[in-house]
Amino acid sequence: MNKPFIYTFLTLLVFLYEGCSSLSPSINNPSYLIANSDSLLLANPEDDELRNAIVDARLSVAKSKNNLNEFKKVLQIDPKNRTAQYHIYMAEGITNHKKGHKNGQWDAIQSFAKAATAIDTVGNPYYWMGLAYEKKDEMDFELPLESYDKALSLFLTNEVRTKVDSTREQLLKRKKTYEDFWK
Repeated sequence: MNKPFIYTFLTLLVFLYEGCSSLSPSINNPSYLIANSDSLLLANPEDDELRNAIVDARLSVAKSKNNLNEFKKVLQIDPKNRTAQYHIYMAEGITNHKKGHKNGQWDAIQSFAKAATAIDTVGNPYYWMGLAYEKKDEMDFELPLESYDKALSLFLTNEVRTKVDSTREQLLKRKKTYEDFWK
């Protein structure tokens, strides 16, 4: 027998022997929860407190390390977890945006729209959506401006708010130059 199997089996036996009372101290140990999440959930399939503690521990690790795999593991445990969905859609969108071609920008815009739906109080998806609109068509001013304005109307960190303001101002200058040229 291999060591991980034996360890998982022994953990399961401890829980079966001691019952849920041994679980309470473990809920406060994120490393333990993550390392043993499969066996813990198998031994306690109806324990919502445990499930939430494991999800919270995985989200904490995923956010601190920006680990897409951890977000995906959260969705395996809680398929409707909006935080994990948001981060996965944002990562997909940014990857598509970096591709550069127009189809990549449409894919990016769709991913950012899904992220905005998952967490509708954060402006980051709209900022990235505006960037994708600009990259898709440098002569389209309205869609990026709408996206930047929407981003500014929602929660943004000070750093991102500054980026959005700056990007929006640059776009407005470019728009004015274009309009002045065609007068």
